[in-house]
Amino acid sequence: MKAIGSAANATYRAWLRLAREPRQVRAQRHTLAEGAHLCEAALEAAHPVAAVIVRGGEASPAREALLARLERIDAPRYLLAAPLYDALGLVEHGIGVTLLLPVAAAGDGPLAGDALYLDGVQDPGNVGALLRVAAAAGVRHVLASAQTAALWAPKVMRAAQGAHFQLDLREPIGAERLAKFSVAWIGTDLAAQDSLWDTALPAGPIGWVVGAEGQGASAAALSACAHRVRIPLARGVESLNVAAAAAVCLFERRRRLQAACQPGHLTGPPPPA
Repeated sequence: MKAIGSAANATYRAWLRLAREPRQVRAQRHTLAEGAHLCEAALEAAHPVAAVIVRGGEASPAREALLARLERIDAPRYLLAAPLYDALGLVEHGIGVTLLLPVAAAGDGPLAGDALYLDGVQDPGNVGALLRVAAAAGVRHVLASAQTAALWAPKVMRAAQGAHFQLDLREPIGAERLAKFSVAWIGTDLAAQDSLWDTALPAGPIGWVVGAEGQGASAAALSACAHRVRIPLARGVESLNVAAAAAVCLFERRRRLQAACQPGHLTGPPPPA
């Protein structure tokens, strides 16, 4: 295990940029995944590992068990002085093990099933939550605009809790490219006339467009949508958090698909409550 004790070390400085500058994830095509849960998720998915970074200092049984499992992979190991490790700021009171993971170039092939497009969602916590929602709803493809937080940024990784390894992630994808994908794009729009409850969803693959809170999806992204829908909200409530809004849409879609498989199902939107 190679020890690093100087903040001037070029390798360490590259890691520090990854931790502090999300754009560096796209530039370096690597990210940092700290903690037992993310490390285990990466291993379960057989994701390539470029390096194992270990915090110097007191060990723990949990850390040693994880390091024993990591012995099976062919990746260099680094022992990073505790102050330098902590300066990465990845997780407070973490386990002290971080993986340096390569990020493969985004695919450009057709979408096999439903998709979610993140248009200008800049908060890493929201982006991570959106990835978790997509994975939980069985939506495999997540696309993001250049104005969206880097999908593989460490803060997004933490918020997504391993969802990255179940998804096909593509970024940056400009709104002008949405039309090339063979899905019916549906935009979530607070000003839309049609309610999600009353809208018949296409039988084929759907792509959902969500935007940042406040301004919502851009005009360019909404122009690619064949339909726009709003989520009916209680009086006095202006909007939902973007991840909550996406969850409503994706799970309403999932509910209808499952209902369509039941005997005696009637097609079309659900009856009013």
